[in-house]
Amino acid sequence: MALRFLTRMPVPFVRTVDPPPLRDSMWMFPVVGVVVGSVTGLALVLAHLARLPELFCGLFALAIAAMITGAFHEDGLADVADGFGGGNNREERLEIMKDSRIGAYGTLTLILAVLGRATLLAALLALKPLAAIVLVAGAAAFSRALMVDLLWATRPARSNGLSAMAGQPSRNTTLLALAIGGLCAGIGGSMVLTPEAGVLGLVAGGLALAMVRALAMRKIGGQTGDVCGAGQIMAETAMLAVYAAAVAFR
Repeated sequence: MALRFLTRMPVPFVRTVDPPPLRDSMWMFPVVGVVVGSVTGLALVLAHLARLPELFCGLFALAIAAMITGAFHEDGLADVADGFGGGNNREERLEIMKDSRIGAYGTLTLILAVLGRATLLAALLALKPLAAIVLVAGAAAFSRALMVDLLWATRPARSNGLSAMAGQPSRNTTLLALAIGGLCAGIGGSMVLTPEAGVLGLVAGGLALAMVRALAMRKIGGQTGDVCGAGQIMAETAMLAVYAAAVAFR
């Protein structure tokens, strides 16, 4: 269920089993993040081994990630930027976020987010290939675990929509997701870089998500699927920024 929801990867036996409710599967979100992040990191490394420019390697890796996820989270980030930037009140913001068209705020936000993450990914190429993959996978895992925390701790902004359909995960499901994602990112960052970098990466991801949540509460009074996607992108970017800075100071 987690793979079906967060990616476009083919899932075997999907028609021959009785799937659990999505909210009960959310503890697997960070595991899906490990899968997506590992493939993304592998694409980054392979492009670098082909002697391609480093920024292009980062962009190529993000393109592969977007193919796997269907640009699921990027779509949410663009919708949030358009809604929060263009709406004058809660109702207008929610209506803009439902619109499938993209505006100036969403376009600019996507450009900055993609270029920023591509540059940060390129900075990780100074590490050994396996080390870079571990960091990318860890950031992808913990940022998706934080989505579960957002869904648990924040009320939906509307009664319908993706987040309302997904349901609210239980406290135990949320703690398990955070534990899995936190261990993947924390241990990976500590082993590849330093223990301080591993901890700071987790803190940066949590702070980024907290900022997105605070903004969403002020603008629309809760969370939506788009807000969750935006939170994932911002948390992952913050973690990659810590890792890139740690690499530069080595």
